Amino acid sequence: MKLQKNDANLQQIARLIKDAFDKDTDLTKDQVFMSRYDHSDSYGILDKNKLQSYIMVNPFPARVFTQKTKMAGIGYVSSDKTARGKGNITVLMREILKDLHQEEIPFANLASFSENFYRQYGFEDTIYQKKYVFTNKALPYLRTITDGKTITGTWSDLLVQNGAAQLYEVPMHTSDERNTMNREYWWWNRMEKYYPERNLAVYFGRVGLPQAYMFYHVKNDTFFVDEMYADAGDGIKGLLTYIKENYADCARFEILMPEESKLENFFTEQRVLEIGIKPYMMSRIVDFEKIISCMKVVNFGSYTIRVTGDELCPWNKGTWQITNDHDGYRVKKVSASADFTGTINSWTKVLLGDMILHDAIKAGEIAGDHYSKLEFVKGTVSFYDYF
Repeated sequence: MKLQKNDANLQQIARLIKDAFDKDTDLTKDQVFMSRYDHSDSYGILDKNKLQSYIMVNPFPARVFTQKTKMAGIGYVSSDKTARGKGNITVLMREILKDLHQEEIPFANLASFSENFYRQYGFEDTIYQKKYVFTNKALPYLRTITDGKTITGTWSDLLVQNGAAQLYEVPMHTSDERNTMNREYWWWNRMEKYYPERNLAVYFGRVGLPQAYMFYHVKNDTFFVDEMYADAGDGIKGLLTYIKENYADCARFEILMPEESKLENFFTEQRVLEIGIKPYMMSRIVDFEKIISCMKVVNFGSYTIRVTGDELCPWNKGTWQITNDHDGYRVKKVSASADFTGTINSWTKVLLGDMILHDAIKAGEIAGDHYSKLEFVKGTVSFYDYF
């Protein structure tokens, strides 16, 4: 059931989360937790007025290709030790997905922990994080730049804040983002409390406009870049120049980037890098018709697509015809045989994840003709977000 926001329920939520996640602090006094709680819907199961299980749901605006839509960030999935294994989370997930559908929120994301557990609810890995690791011996191989300047501070410093905010908004106004949460003001404004160790650097190009930003911190002898974004190659070079000139005494460097990034191209010798990719976010399609309507298709044509095996969101099951021609891109539900068939999990990988349809067919995720001309534009995920 959806819990009312009152002191009694908040105290119960805090107790349950504290026990489930071994948190030592009083969450009711934790401004970071409260900032998210205040902007959330809470779902829980009570037994004799004691909270047994809990899930937090945060709505956010989002970008899925051509559409500005909404998404739900799901977290703090927890149960009391005495309630585990009783199916409480399944009951709550069913209610949450039904409510999201009624609220016209077409998909949800959660962090990639316990992946196999969340797959039973239709979630699949869709957003990946790319990690670059190198030592200070790699610094001479950086491609640097002599123009422009980098200004550093924290999120409360208006000059660097405005520079980063301008850059962040650039991809939010394109039709290239595949599965990207649009961070709201409250999310940004808790940055210094949520990540007090992070500094912010913004590179301003030769004409004085922001071209790149990064959140970074130093721990022991390692320089960490927690997020980096640039609208042009010179921006990346500007930030790498700043790192080389100011942190050459660090022994080790870790830079986290979106999966699509090609930071290795800014090193004259790529052999000095260790590069790894790991899952970061899982997604769940709540409204298949809405998500398929957001897609961009590579070629002209008309195709039928079927969704099977979605017991939690039965409205997703069925066959859709997608048509892409000179009159535009259109979707409608039909009663016809399907060219391509898959479960909601498989379609989530193809539509919100990085898997192309032809690879999904080869992997047995989708049944269909891999010689077909149907293929969806993959787009990018410029920002990976933890709620």
